[in-house]
Amino acid sequence: MTKIGYRYTKPRKLIFELLEHFHKPITAQEVFLFLKKKKKQIDLTSVYRTLDLMKKSAIVDEIEFGDGKKRYELAIGENHHHHLICKNCGDVENIENERRSFIK
Repeated sequence: MTKIGYRYTKPRKLIFELLEHFHKPITAQEVFLFLKKKKKQIDLTSVYRTLDLMKKSAIVDEIEFGDGKKRYELAIGENHHHHLICKNCGDVENIENERRSFIK
């Protein structure tokens, strides 16, 4: 994030690496709980602020599926894809969109 004038702090690094690891959209609450479970020192306010900064810097995309929750995923280097949402548990999975030509 240094190219756009922001320091690459430890909390920002933790959140970036977490989003890189997950490969699917997750909520700020999920980010916070996962880092807390891993005994990382970060508060929920810092998670929200960092995700907002990353969104404004075009590092993450903010996605809403109509359930009132904002989810975040890395925007850098991602191929176009869609999301599959389980109606029972709410789990979200990425569906890659590969273009295939049937004309040779």
